[in-house]
Amino acid sequence: MRAVVAWTDHVPEHDGIKSICHALAFRPDGTQLIAAVGSRVLMYDAADGDLLHSLKGHKDAVYCVVYSRDGKRFASGGADRTIIIWTHKAEGILKYSHGDSVQCLSYNPVTQQLASGSASDFGIWSPEQKSVAKHRVSSKVLCCAWTGDGQHLALGMYSGQISICNKSGVEQCAVERSAPVWTLQWNITQNKSSGYLAVGCWDGTLSFYDISGKQIGKDKDVGFDPCCLSYHDGKYVCVGGSDRKVLLYSKEGVELTTICETADWVWSVCSRPKHDFIAVGCNDGSISMLQILFSTVHGLYQERYAFRDAMTDVVIQHLISDEKIRIKCWDYIKKIAVYQERVAVQLSNRIIVYELSKEKSPKSQYWLCAKINQVLECNLLVLTSNHITLCQTSMRKLYTCNM
Repeated sequence: MRAVVAWTDHVPEHDGIKSICHALAFRPDGTQLIAAVGSRVLMYDAADGDLLHSLKGHKDAVYCVVYSRDGKRFASGGADRTIIIWTHKAEGILKYSHGDSVQCLSYNPVTQQLASGSASDFGIWSPEQKSVAKHRVSSKVLCCAWTGDGQHLALGMYSGQISICNKSGVEQCAVERSAPVWTLQWNITQNKSSGYLAVGCWDGTLSFYDISGKQIGKDKDVGFDPCCLSYHDGKYVCVGGSDRKVLLYSKEGVELTTICETADWVWSVCSRPKHDFIAVGCNDGSISMLQILFSTVHGLYQERYAFRDAMTDVVIQHLISDEKIRIKCWDYIKKIAVYQERVAVQLSNRIIVYELSKEKSPKSQYWLCAKINQVLECNLLVLTSNHITLCQTSMRKLYTCNM
């Protein structure tokens, strides 16, 4: 996998307010990118980076932007305690306020309710209602996100609490973390089920929870303070923050690779709908659009074809019977080689060889039969009956496998 810069913009200071890119949001069809930079809301053509509008409705720094699922409107909020709702043509149509600065926004994908969080409360506004239903909180709300079915809202607090509420704002369950919960997002699946909640916490961890608040797996130590995360294609999580990088993780939290490095903290990362692109916004006011290029990693021997799926799984397909067997490696797969009934897989720090089990069972299975616990680089991985060959430019290394 590699990333290519499609376009970039560096926003100068406006209105005496430092141009920090705090938030990014795409229109659901992927045609527009909305950016919260300084006191302005900027609208870009997502394809080529042309600046379409620079909106001046706020009197202080804008902290958050979000687009409605139907693509007809978007909202912005910030330090002036105000939320402005705009049409997709950049026309302001509604304004309301909180008692404190607005830290986060999230549109319900089903009902079009708009959730907003501040230091003292969170609100839920509906197009059918003239008033905003507000709920007091004991700690500043830093982030919020609706589930795909629109039935639940997750709130991340400065105190470290994660609160999961129903669509009326009534808390259903809570999770206690040891540091501020700066970013969170639900993995919205194709059938709009709840999926898992990815959480970036300022104790340097990435963690996952289900709708009941039960943690899925263990904390993933990322080694920095995550400021933003975004699911990409439901298979991956892009994470950015204090280490001035955007990293790619699997949806289970396996670290895969670095997408890009930046000159300053990354405050926002956003996956472009229906495209293999992500937008990145930084503390220095820079906005970049990156194309993610996923390479094909595969191997073939006679009627057996093996390929990488979701960067961490190997799928072995019998081309005649069309039987498919999935091996979950829980690591970044670099190379695959196939020979007879064996498959060699190069991971980040080892090479593993699997062999088709000879035991009779309703479904075929592969078992681990050999392992090389070394970090090895190669351009080509070749598997033979008793050896693994690694080819790197003009050098070839031969390893014996104890099959």
